Amino acid sequence: MRVIRDMSPNMRPTRDIMGSPLAYCIVLAFTIQLSTVYVFYILYSSHFANRQPQAAYHTETPSKFPTQLPIDLPAVQMTLQSGEPGFSLYADADWATLFPASDGFTDVAVALSPARTSGSAQANETATFLVSMVHQLHCLDVFRVGFATNRTGYAHHVEHCLRYMLQIVLCHADTTLEADEPGLRGGRWTHAAGGVGSVHECRDWRVLREYLDAHPAGPVRV
Repeated sequence: MRVIRDMSPNMRPTRDIMGSPLAYCIVLAFTIQLSTVYVFYILYSSHFANRQPQAAYHTETPSKFPTQLPIDLPAVQMTLQSGEPGFSLYADADWATLFPASDGFTDVAVALSPARTSGSAQANETATFLVSMVHQLHCLDVFRVGFATNRTGYAHHVEHCLRYMLQIVLCHADTTLEADEPGLRGGRWTHAAGGVGSVHECRDWRVLREYLDAHPAGPVRV
């Protein structure tokens, strides 16, 4: 006698799809895709890990706007010092002395196009510019304030200054030699340099500061 077992819908035997050729094809295709993504991730990571910071270099093009402040700065030498105890993280008053009343903005004469003059000869008007040295000092102060206060919402400003100062340092490419000061770090001797005592070839920033104090920018024009 054949016994027929009554099964509920949830107890009925199902087809084992994992043993079918279709299932193997699906698993194989997924594995290949996952491997491809992993390989591209490794290649992408290694490429950007070794990438050097780039700056946009270009040849000079004519412009009605000046690119340099019309001032001659004497060549001077500066022997690097530790500067301690001045200009510490919390020395707000010391850092404030670095900035002129105009925060480094000054008005410079610019040439007008003939279309904006009464004759064929060019006339002059002024435009307001920020002198880069003061911008650089400002960014150093941003690093100081950001570290000392951990100010909320300051990260964007710090990142701007970080990228800005990176390009400025690369632009100047200072070749001054600094003495090696080997030291024990992590249980082994390594090269190190503090830079104190090295002599740098500079331009006299004091002359620039005097100029900015004497030629502050006028009121904002909108």
